[in-house]
Amino acid sequence: MKTGFDEQRLLVKIARMYYEQDMTQARIAQVLDLSRQKVQRLLSQARDEGVVHILVRPVAGTYAELERALESRYGLREAVVVETTDYENLATIARELGAAGAKYLTRAIRLGDRVVMGWGSTLLETVNACFHNPRPTVKDVLIIQSMGGLGDANYDAHITVLTRRLADYLRGQGMILPAPGLAGTRKAQKAFVADPHISNVLEKARAANLALTGIGAPGKDSTVVKEGQFVSWPQLAQLAQMGAVGDINLRYFDEEGRLVKSELDERVIGLTLEELSKIDIVVAIAGGAVKFKAIQGALRGHFVNVLITDHVTAQKLLA
Repeated sequence: MKTGFDEQRLLVKIARMYYEQDMTQARIAQVLDLSRQKVQRLLSQARDEGVVHILVRPVAGTYAELERALESRYGLREAVVVETTDYENLATIARELGAAGAKYLTRAIRLGDRVVMGWGSTLLETVNACFHNPRPTVKDVLIIQSMGGLGDANYDAHITVLTRRLADYLRGQGMILPAPGLAGTRKAQKAFVADPHISNVLEKARAANLALTGIGAPGKDSTVVKEGQFVSWPQLAQLAQMGAVGDINLRYFDEEGRLVKSELDERVIGLTLEELSKIDIVVAIAGGAVKFKAIQGALRGHFVNVLITDHVTAQKLLA
């Protein structure tokens, strides 16, 4: 039986109190006026329904030769390769890469960094995994949305939620882009980006020194199609027919890393691929069978210069 929305929110709340805030089951029961047995049952339910994932951290350096080869072949600043247990399963890949992404972020973040934040399931797993790592002792960090929001703002993978949670983890400030990710018309897009509040956030994003992004692939199971409010499968299918193999920030590109121009691109409220590629460090966290061509296109287009991926994708990128 599918969990109702109110109970789902309670599952998330209890899971965060237990796993992120290190509260005991007894304390949670006291705060929420529940029995300890019910708290225990709900924590078990949260694991069963996928609200909570138990992470096994990958061992760094296991694929040092693959990492060096990727760096050499694609001119990367750094490649991080982790072992995957299921190359075909995007949920598994997202959890495994999220753990590696969190480790990279806690190592790389510096005092005063300006970080552009993307969105999607892999970045959700990255932010979740951050809370299983010691907080880095940095100050004056600013986390900035790379584009407007898509879908339900209460959804865990929503870009606004991810921006705020990462800012909370780093004890920094989150800068929210108060706009939809995709305007209804080109005229509306121009009106949005002309607004001083929105233009200020985009200007801050362009001046960032670090960016975190996922890489999307056009498919019926892609997040933007599942949301169902902005992009339909027929629209994505048309982009695929035009040569699109992947996207960053809903900016679609072909297998050679060239922008696929379309009416959709002109309605996006967020950084362009050109603007993103000018940021000093652009970290892409992506892998899995569905996303191979998208990752390859992003590397060929030089949109990213740090890649965190799985060992099968790494081998295929070098084949």
